[in-house]
Amino acid sequence: MKRLTFALLCAAFSVSISAATLSPIQLLNPAGSTSGQAIVSTGPTTAPAWGSVVASSLAPSSPNTAIANTSGSSASPVAVALPSCSTANSGLKYTSGTGFSCGTTFALTSGNLSQFAATTSAQLSGVLSDETGTGVAVFGTSPTITTPNIVATATNNNAAAGSVGDFSGSTGSGVALTSATPTNGHSISLGAGDWDVRGSCHFKPGAGTVVTTVSAGLSTTSAVAPAIPLYAQLSNLGTNGIAAMAMPMQRFTLSGTTTIYAVVNSIFTTSTLTATCRIEARRPR
Repeated sequence: MKRLTFALLCAAFSVSISAATLSPIQLLNPAGSTSGQAIVSTGPTTAPAWGSVVASSLAPSSPNTAIANTSGSSASPVAVALPSCSTANSGLKYTSGTGFSCGTTFALTSGNLSQFAATTSAQLSGVLSDETGTGVAVFGTSPTITTPNIVATATNNNAAAGSVGDFSGSTGSGVALTSATPTNGHSISLGAGDWDVRGSCHFKPGAGTVVTTVSAGLSTTSAVAPAIPLYAQLSNLGTNGIAAMAMPMQRFTLSGTTTIYAVVNSIFTTSTLTATCRIEARRPR
């Protein structure tokens, strides 16, 4: 009987010793696991099992922190505070060996080029892929352009008002002349700028009219002929002498809106004389 009691006590002591002893990791059964897994607790009422350790399994950390190593050398990761960087034009910036801070000089896609340092024409050209020509960038006021190739229009349109090539022209109706009296055969109004103006006039006599001379020229003064040699003249046309002449082209540089007149004159007798004129103007620059 004593022997049986002693055996039972030894068995109980053995069980107690076994329950308090940690099993070596080599004795764990790897069946059902994959590389990198660990024995993970599944709670106080169920047995632990093989599983992966995910970020959500880590202990809670303070707000706005990240698990990282910002020391610049090999070290265990720790919770690192992150600045809010919530002001306009700021962003999270990392400096090696130092950590995180707020940068406040970042360029925004909603901003313009003034965010960046001054850029030369050559630097700008270096980032373009379809530029034409060489040299510096050109802006709208008083540019200097060397040997440009300006392509002309390829259709039957007109240059915009005020642009190079702007054209103005019209034909007047017949004007009855008085012998030896300068008269406006036609007129057009031109805006400020540099204009090349030309024109022509046709003189038609009545039956039996004897025409001695006809003349025509362009002037900014009403009914006042321009000085020699800025008018054309034909002489000794005789009876019923019909004449047509081109007025010498003139350059007019105008500071404001100005009327240009085709001033005609003639010496004739017996009957009537009528002049019909046309004036054309174009901006050369």
